[in-house]
Order: sequence, then structure tokens, then C-alpha cells
Amino acid sequence: MVRHIPEEIAHLGHWQPMARGTAPVEIALVFRIQHQEEMERKMEQAQCVFSDEEFRQNYGISDALRIRARHWLIQSGLKVTQQDTLTLWARGSFDAVAHAFQLDFEETYHRGRRKFHPRQDPTLPDWLSPFVLSVVGLDNIGELHPKYRRVTEGLEAANDQQGFFPNNIQSAYSVPSTLDGTGITIGILEFSNGYAEDDIKAFWSSFSIPRPTVEFVSVDGTPNDGGTSSQDLECTLDVEWAGAIAPGATLVVYEASAGSSDQAFGLSVLKNLRYVLNDSAHQPSVATISYGDGETRFAPATMEAWDSTILEMNAKGITVFVASGDQGAYGLHGVGLPIRHVDAPANCPHAVAVGGTHLVLDRQGHITEETGWTETNDNGASGGGVSRVFSLPSYQASVSFLTETSGSSGRGVPDVALNADPDTGYAVVFQGAATVVGGTSVGSPIWAAFTALLNQHRANQGMAPIGSLIHRIYQRAATNPALFRDITVGNNNYFGVVGYDCQPGWDAVTGFGSPNLSQWIQSLT
Repeated sequence: MVRHIPEEIAHLGHWQPMARGTAPVEIALVFRIQHQEEMERKMEQAQCVFSDEEFRQNYGISDALRIRARHWLIQSGLKVTQQDTLTLWARGSFDAVAHAFQLDFEETYHRGRRKFHPRQDPTLPDWLSPFVLSVVGLDNIGELHPKYRRVTEGLEAANDQQGFFPNNIQSAYSVPSTLDGTGITIGILEFSNGYAEDDIKAFWSSFSIPRPTVEFVSVDGTPNDGGTSSQDLECTLDVEWAGAIAPGATLVVYEASAGSSDQAFGLSVLKNLRYVLNDSAHQPSVATISYGDGETRFAPATMEAWDSTILEMNAKGITVFVASGDQGAYGLHGVGLPIRHVDAPANCPHAVAVGGTHLVLDRQGHITEETGWTETNDNGASGGGVSRVFSLPSYQASVSFLTETSGSSGRGVPDVALNADPDTGYAVVFQGAATVVGGTSVGSPIWAAFTALLNQHRANQGMAPIGSLIHRIYQRAATNPALFRDITVGNNNYFGVVGYDCQPGWDAVTGFGSPNLSQWIQSLT
């Protein structure tokens, strides 16, 4: 296993041995899905969705192993605080964690906050090691970064600089008027970013959209701060636009910590994903994430745990969308190596990564131009590229770019795209005022809403939620290219890093492109 690339964390400061002491730390012991290949084969061929009991019996670990692992953690000086089918959560001192997993830690201080990471991979007992995928929470290098950008002053946004309205997006992407998401729950994963009820109500009211049901769930005690922070623009736009496209759906905001003190952001992402996975009260069938950073800012073990959980969500009928990022092929927030980076968690092979386009409509709402979101004024570009952590997944084996021309053979990002350029922009109401934003951050919740419409239509036909959508995207794109608007103009060069060009078929800027949603829904029901 390759740990963080030293050059990628050098910008944080001078690293030195950590005086561990009794400071508390939280970790998650994540078990492997058992018989994973068999499970994925059934999901792909039979289009299965598994119940909790079916998954636990066929693909979870044994009760005896879980009990033994719990006892080992407790004997090592840790307190087990929670558990589910494939995860044990524990708290303890750095001394206890270092002793249990045979680790030495390094630390530095960056912007007034202590950063830490282990110098080795964790060591586990021989009887436990084959069953454990990851130990998450051993570093706190990765940070929260919302994927939105504001319009550049002086440039022409849509609708006389007001940004695109919901009816524009519905018309451009052929959203069927007969579907509104009724009966479907969309999970919106947020990290210390809240929303104001008055903002979301004002947005929907201004476009005569029936007010969707919105519920707030605190995953770890983090409150909704009521939209008072500038960073709350992320949660606000996620809720407003998911609700605009699927007003009949129930929107559930799942709030977790952004990572504070010794809390790792990577652990917060895992905690939020697993909460959504196990939420029997709301039972979402779609989830969206608009946060992340370059994959070299996170330990591979952390990203593997995210992806395994997303696969488990797929198996239980939950489709997960992730924004591909707004830093182009550079992919990092802040200073780093001037090379190509892929955003995480968009790099997770079982998530659907949403890239960005630049969209122009005529007065009738028809598309006159759609190109890859390209940097023109230092205001972002579509995130995309080839992972150095995850190998080429089977569903991408037929993508010639990834197998022949990219010079690499990893998971390619993104899979699909939607308008994201902030200089065309989306209308949003935030802190009582109309504003214009863009970014792949908006594309992800809209794609989640699209999938809520799909799941509603499937339910009307007596079918289960789509669940694992990623395989279907590549299968359908190969057999029916009319389902996507192929984007062939543009690139994602950014921050001095030469990225990738849009091209016929799949590319590392826009994936297969933007959807013809009516045809897309018909092809999957």
C-alpha cells in the first residue's frame, strides 16, 4: 500500500516525531465485503438489490469474528463506541492507538491546526488481518473543500446575469414533466455547512416550485447553523437545486463534522456514508456529495473504505453521485505538485463522478452550444483524470482512452457531466439575496435529482431502485450513444497543469457528456 506522497504533504510544514500522549483520537476498523466478486456479478447480471439481512448473511463477516475484534480493541485500551455490519468505531488515546497498531506518528502545525499521520501502515493480528480492509482516522491531512464557484463579475451569466433557472435545465436536458420524484428520498451529505429555511423557501417560491419536504439529520452532533456562514452556500444550493428538479422527493440533509482538532475529514466522510447506508427511517435511494480534494491528500486506506461503503450502498439500492471537482486536471486545493491529480471521493469506482460543461441556450431553451468547462478567466475547470489509487474497473475496460492513450490504467473520472461553468451559472438564493454560482457542486445534486425521477418511474413499473448505476452508464453509452450529448470541444488545463481534451466518446473532462434524460429514463425501465 502506498501512503501519502511526501512531496504532496510537504506544503503543510516541517514534520517531526509526535509526542502522542493521552490526546483522544477516533478510528474506524472497516471489514472487507466477503465474496465481493460474486456479489458484484449478481448486481450487474441480475440487477439485484439486497436486503440488510441478505447482505449480512452472504457478504458480511461472522458474529464470532466481530466479537473477537471488539475484544481485541478493548484489550488494546480502546473503547468501542458503535458498530454495524462491516465497521467497528472506537475511541482512545494516541498512545493506545499507536500500541494497538504498532505505529509511530509525525505531526506538524498548519494554519494553527495540528496535522498528523503515521509513518507506517497499521499492523493487525494474523487472525484479523485478512478480514480488514482499512483502519480510518489515523491521519487528518485531507480537508473539506466545497465544489462551488461564484460568477466572475462583468461576464454574461444566463438570463441577463441571473444564472440558469430550473425550467432552463429541465428543457435543456429533456427532463420529463410527468415525474417529480414522489416517493423517493435523496440524501444530501454535508460537512459543517447548513442552510436557512427562508432561503430555500424563497428560491422555490420564486420559480413556483411546490415546496419539497426537507429534513435535517445530524450524523455526529454537528448542528445546522442556519446558513450564517459563507460556506453554507454549498448546502443551500444542493438543497435548492435537488428540490427544484425533484420537488416531490423528500430531501434529507445529513450533517457531519468537517474535521476539527484531531478529527479527520476522511473519517467524517466515512461516518456520513455509513449513516446514510444504515438509515432505515428515511431509506434514501440516491445520495450526493459535493466535497473533496485531490486523492493524494488522503490515505489510500481511507479512500478504499469510502469506495467499499459506496459499493455496499449500491448493493442496497442507493446510487451515489460525487462532484468531480473544479480545479481541472490539477485537482488540488492550495499548493501541491504541478502534476495531474484526480479528485476524491469522485475517484471511487462505485460512485458516479459528475464533471462540468459550459452551456448556452437559445430563447426557446434549446442547447446551441455545450462544451467542456474550460478555464478562461482563472475561475475553474472540470475536474477529471486518471486515478493513481484505484485500478481500471471492469466497466471501463472498453474505453480506448483509458486502455490505450492515457499512459495510465487507473479509474477514469468523470463518468457524466452537466452545466457547471460559473460564468453561465445557476440562480441561487443565499442569505436573503439572489446570487449566481457554478461548479460541479451543482451538477452532482441535479444528477441525484435526475436519478430520483428515474427511481420514481421504476417504482411505477414495480421495479427496485437502480442502485449500482455506474455499470449501466457504460453499457448504455456503448449501445445507445443518443442517451448522452457527446462533448467534443474543451479541455481541463488548470493552474499551469496541462490536462485532457474533450473528444468523441468518453473523455477525462466530461465523461460521456450530459444526458437526454427522457431517453435515459426509458432505457433503464
